[in-house]
Amino acid sequence: MAEMHAQRRPVGLLVKIYPKLSETFILEEILGLERLGEELHIFAMQAPTDAIHHDAVSQVEAPVTYIPEATVGNAWSLVMAHLGLMLYRPGRYLSGIRAALSRRGGLADFVRAGWLAHNLLRKGIRHLHTHFISRPADIAELVAKLGVPFSISAHAKDIYLSDPQDLQRKLKAARFTVTCTEYNRETLARIAPGADIQRMYHGVDAHRFCREHDHDTCAQPLILAVGRLREKKGFDTLIEACRRLALRGLDFRCEIVGYGEEYARLQQQIEREGLLGRVRLAGKLPREGVIERYNRAAVFVQPSRIGQDGDRDGIPNVLLEAMAMELPVVSTRVSGIPEVVRHEQTGLLIDPDRPADLAEAIARLMADAPLRARLGQAGREAVQTHFDNDRNLKLLRSHLENAHDCPRRAPLETAAHRSAGLS
Repeated sequence: MAEMHAQRRPVGLLVKIYPKLSETFILEEILGLERLGEELHIFAMQAPTDAIHHDAVSQVEAPVTYIPEATVGNAWSLVMAHLGLMLYRPGRYLSGIRAALSRRGGLADFVRAGWLAHNLLRKGIRHLHTHFISRPADIAELVAKLGVPFSISAHAKDIYLSDPQDLQRKLKAARFTVTCTEYNRETLARIAPGADIQRMYHGVDAHRFCREHDHDTCAQPLILAVGRLREKKGFDTLIEACRRLALRGLDFRCEIVGYGEEYARLQQQIEREGLLGRVRLAGKLPREGVIERYNRAAVFVQPSRIGQDGDRDGIPNVLLEAMAMELPVVSTRVSGIPEVVRHEQTGLLIDPDRPADLAEAIARLMADAPLRARLGQAGREAVQTHFDNDRNLKLLRSHLENAHDCPRRAPLETAAHRSAGLS
């Protein structure tokens, strides 16, 4: 591993916030790429906002650098970085300014992009891979104008809440783009025909997400859901389904693990429907706490929908985690979810916003132990076959290796650069 690192320059990885509790797919990607021998340097636009983080963050070897915001306090660092770029590659610098002036908010992005480009060049990093095709890719596109090519991982909200013309521009500017579902890939391919866009499923470590004991299906079986408390997650549909299950006399508990802007509304719904003590919003939990819930659950529910603003899930990582834990799952026919949940084969699928159908599917699973076992086993097999983290990341690693093979550029260490105090 050390020898492999010595032969390569690191790849820059640009994210908005690092670490972030809800973005386990990024954490899994970082750990997976490092297991495959890739040397990374993480650049984040913001410091973490969560009070807790997953224990696995401590396993990441990559250094983390936070990009300074365009404030008076950071003026010296920002000005020196831009001065170095102006002296070292004035043509590219002017090209970057022109690109920034052509779009809204471009100058603020250019300030940070200049600092990032300077630091990438100074560290000999010749490629930048960015998560999300929204704001991080705006900055990465300007970094490319300044001399460091970029690529993109596109996911969900960043695709469906973005202007198609902006998406087209960034897709064509990127060396390549990977996205986590075939549904996403087809959407992006229609927007930017001819751009290099490939499907790369997110993956999970099936060794880590492995059932330790039989699920608790005795007294009060646990119905589990995990995700950000947002409209697109459809948790209000799950709460209404629980009301219907209670009216049928079923004994159960339901926990919804997560946090977000819908907390108050969902809590009011629980209280209004008389479900206190039966349905609980569990709040933020580290990965170990989530795994403990998977081990105790009887059924996992992912009631996703397309939000009024067009936002939607891709394939939620928590769905893959639950399936890897051999939990029988109920989910919806939304976006990429049917690519992993095959109705009656690896789980049960219903249409979104159908609480009666959701209640019926949950009741069916809770009443049929052989069905739970069959779907749970088939779900784990599907994850191991198609959503293995290291196997899927080999596609991204191959593309990043090709980026390493691009013509070498000298680090940013000219005499003019040194005279500006930047070496």
